[in-house]
Amino acid sequence: MSVKVKICGLTSVEDAKNVSEAGAEFAGMVVFFPKSKRNISLEKAAEIMAALSDNVKTCAVTVSPSKEQVRQINDAGFDYIQIHGRIDDDAYSAAELPIIKAFNVTDIAELDRYKSSEKVCGYVFDAAEYGSGKSFDWSLLDSIKRDGRMFILAGGLSPENVSEAVRRVHPDCVDVSSGVENDSGSGKNRQKIFSFVENARSV
Repeated sequence: MSVKVKICGLTSVEDAKNVSEAGAEFAGMVVFFPKSKRNISLEKAAEIMAALSDNVKTCAVTVSPSKEQVRQINDAGFDYIQIHGRIDDDAYSAAELPIIKAFNVTDIAELDRYKSSEKVCGYVFDAAEYGSGKSFDWSLLDSIKRDGRMFILAGGLSPENVSEAVRRVHPDCVDVSSGVENDSGSGKNRQKIFSFVENARSV
């Protein structure tokens, strides 16, 4: 079965339509993280989700969310919550959605903490600075044993290198944001999205 594709950092209804038409399986939206240029409100996220095809699963992308933020995400209509940074006990307890736990090259050692968590359904492996569009040394993932949860590769992927990434890492899913943005750095580029999906599945 071919690798699944997640397009992250959607900020508009147009992005949603392009992601749907390209055939990606997952769409991510950054919420409660104002440091990101891709951060949107839950109201905007609702507009975007309404424009996605029914077969596209949605993911709220957060960084060290509070219990209250997790509760708001629970009620917002997402299918998953992706958490970068820490998950404190209150936020974990509040989570009603399946959790995708994100790791970067500086905290991969934390993976074992979450392997026994019944709420964690997958892992995202990203570069040292999430959202930076920078790649990392994929060999760092060679020693990680697959445990049946989604194994998602992110960090500096693009239409140009995604085929190599799939061949090298064999992830269940590839995750891209910066790599399919317009050259201006604002909004997603339709042609790049289509190229990314096509190249990911060409392996």
